[in-house]
Amino acid sequence: MTTPMRNRLSAFTFLLVLVLAVTLRPAPAHAQDGGQADSARVPIRLAGPDELGPRTAYGEVPDSLLNLRPSDLPSFARGAPWLYAHKELYVTFDDESGSVVAVLHHIVRIKVFDASAREASVVSIPWYFDQEMEQIQELRAATWHPDGSRVALADSGRRVINVNARYNIMEFTMPDVTDGSVLEYSYKVRRRYIQELPEFYFSHPVPTLLAQVSVEYPAYLRYAASVENFPGGGSPEHRVERVDTSSVPRVFTFERPEPVTLEHWTARNLSAVREESYITSVDDYRAQVHFQISEFGLPRQPLENSWEFVVAELRRKQDILGRIASYDRARKLGAEIALAAGGGEAARDSIYRYLNGRVNYSGSSRASSAQGDSLVLEGVSADQAAINQTLTAMLRGAGIEAWPLLISTRTSGQLNRSFPSFYQFNAQLTWAADGDSSVIMDASFPHAQPGLIPVPMYNQTGLLLRGEDYQWVSTNPSGSVFAIDIQLEGELLPNGDLRGRVEASSAGYPKQTIRRRLSEGALPEEVIRQALFEGYGEISLSGSTLEGADDYDRQVRMRSEFRIPGYARSFTDALEYPPMVVGYLMSNPFESSSRDLPVTLDAPERLNLAYEIHLPDGWRAAGREEGGRSLELDGAWLQEEYRLEGNTLRYGYDIDISRIKFRKEQFPQLIRLYERWVELSNSAWQIHRN
Repeated sequence: MTTPMRNRLSAFTFLLVLVLAVTLRPAPAHAQDGGQADSARVPIRLAGPDELGPRTAYGEVPDSLLNLRPSDLPSFARGAPWLYAHKELYVTFDDESGSVVAVLHHIVRIKVFDASAREASVVSIPWYFDQEMEQIQELRAATWHPDGSRVALADSGRRVINVNARYNIMEFTMPDVTDGSVLEYSYKVRRRYIQELPEFYFSHPVPTLLAQVSVEYPAYLRYAASVENFPGGGSPEHRVERVDTSSVPRVFTFERPEPVTLEHWTARNLSAVREESYITSVDDYRAQVHFQISEFGLPRQPLENSWEFVVAELRRKQDILGRIASYDRARKLGAEIALAAGGGEAARDSIYRYLNGRVNYSGSSRASSAQGDSLVLEGVSADQAAINQTLTAMLRGAGIEAWPLLISTRTSGQLNRSFPSFYQFNAQLTWAADGDSSVIMDASFPHAQPGLIPVPMYNQTGLLLRGEDYQWVSTNPSGSVFAIDIQLEGELLPNGDLRGRVEASSAGYPKQTIRRRLSEGALPEEVIRQALFEGYGEISLSGSTLEGADDYDRQVRMRSEFRIPGYARSFTDALEYPPMVVGYLMSNPFESSSRDLPVTLDAPERLNLAYEIHLPDGWRAAGREEGGRSLELDGAWLQEEYRLEGNTLRYGYDIDISRIKFRKEQFPQLIRLYERWVELSNSAWQIHRN
């Protein structure tokens, strides 16, 4: 870390300790009153002390909402079974034993038009429980009926669900929900970490009529707001209020405290942001606002928020590199394995294979772990970060450059590099130098190999934590693919049976599946049946062989002879058979031909299919044209080739989807490629007697 950065960080820490150690008091008359909240670019008005606090009171649902009917809704919301009628967050700050805590006052009102939509009745409130950062307080909830009666939620109806190492969810089902009900609930969250506030979502999977967030600032604090994904590239209504809370007469000889500053962001009439298949997280596309501390102290001083500060805090508090350096047992074991393997890539692969085959993954992912290497090496249940910290230490023991790579999983959304925050990270991989390139690994992924990471971890970008610096790297390892190459030679018999021989090679995720099946005791014939002929009720295989499953440098190769009884449908003078014997896709993975969000596929796909089908003597292929056709878009293509030589049909399909991310404007072309794949898989060809 450079000296100027240390100085800036020390100044920030000093200011933070100074304010947290002093009981809150009104700012002196000369205190700063600048910053984003007071910018001349937003409307500022004077208000009275009665305007402090949330604008909406729990338990006072207006008749207009109780009597709201679907026909009263604006066009964008009509047809919705339920919607957010009102959602409000009001943020204040308290002194708690000499420390400052943020108090987040939430109130939500949901209008239900169709009570059969059960998702409207189930409420989930997340909170950050790790290190007691947040606490939920004063939860109240009730269902209102159009006649003004209401049914309160019983305390026994609440339940706590653990999501991961950081978050819990308070979940409850609203009572006695009927058509026309209004669901109202309010609660407070006390948050000890004030450098940033939880994101506030304006839009939801259903329409939103009104959403507002307000911050009531103490004299010593201001936040910078970052708005994302607002419809049309716009922004919510933003205004600032000055509230005079003083009882001191307005006489120039009397010193008066500064007015309280309020900042509001308000959005109205937002369309639903519905979750679709093949996305990272729907939260990546919802209109939202983030808050990060920008001024602090008395008088307030501007603070520089940057990834340099985040990394410095990460090194100081999480000490990931220090933990890895302390893993003596892992480092020594890595050196021993490397010596036996002869060093280089063989040493890396041997270390990975050793650890991957012994760990006991708990299923929990996090950015850092305090678990030791001995626990990991002894097979004690361990989280992903502990396992990969151990892998990094073993590789270093072998003399291989290796560093931790911090990422956000797909379910948590993509990293927002414009909003520096350690709390965006919830998983850790291992990065290792590989000659002039590099390889990314996850030793917690069962039966994997270097370069093959779980699909949830395949999320575009990660932060590489080096010795004295950091670097953004792409987390799209070339080994994380669905790759299969199949060559099939078959003979179609007059009775409709198809017999022949198939050879196939696969890499990436299919190879990992094969390794898993073999570890479970499956025979080569069973593996080949599942990998190539799944879906055939009656099929016989013989002479099945499988090679290279445990060799990281080779694709796994499968060979087998097969016979499929009744493969072709028999008519009086014709046989009808599906041309795509293996490699088929029987249904489209996309539910709809229209789409609102970009596409994020699981991983790149490479499928090469080559068929050679010999027809029975005295039969001919009707209507088979030689040549080919192709479909292509940026990052994906499908190529078809057909050739008829005597009574032999030779044809093939190459499908190559080299990217995982496609803009929604590309979706019509992308879905057409999948539709063609499905069309070929479900088509039937006819051959006739001469």
